[in-house]
Amino acid sequence: MSKSSGSQLYIKIVSILNIIGGALFLLIGILAIFGKSVVGDAALIEQARDTTAPAAVTAFIVAMILSGAFSLFSGIIGLRAANDPKKAGSLIILSALSLCVGIVGIVAATIGGGFKIESVIKLVPPALMLWCANNLKKQTNL
Repeated sequence: MSKSSGSQLYIKIVSILNIIGGALFLLIGILAIFGKSVVGDAALIEQARDTTAPAAVTAFIVAMILSGAFSLFSGIIGLRAANDPKKAGSLIILSALSLCVGIVGIVAATIGGGFKIESVIKLVPPALMLWCANNLKKQTNL
């Protein structure tokens, strides 16, 4: 029985957190769909006094569900890679994609005037995941 490396341990921890967070986002998104259908578009327009409110709520719900699905998927791929380091290639791709999406979000927020330091801090987990997955890939190639 071989001992897990530090990279494998980090990948396992972050993957489990991704699975939990992704499942919660999916659950909240699905509940929000039912809540929106109960409230209805007319009530949203009346409450917000804006006809774009239903579209904004729908876009937010869709983004939440997609984010949850991506987190759940990357968590599953991460656990697979942590258990079998030969499968780290797909984790490298997902981590790089996650990092790129975060960078694009920071650029968009900066252009829109809404830059927050928390956005940069949110880049740390995918960056470390990419680094650990790359280390894991290198270890298997030795």
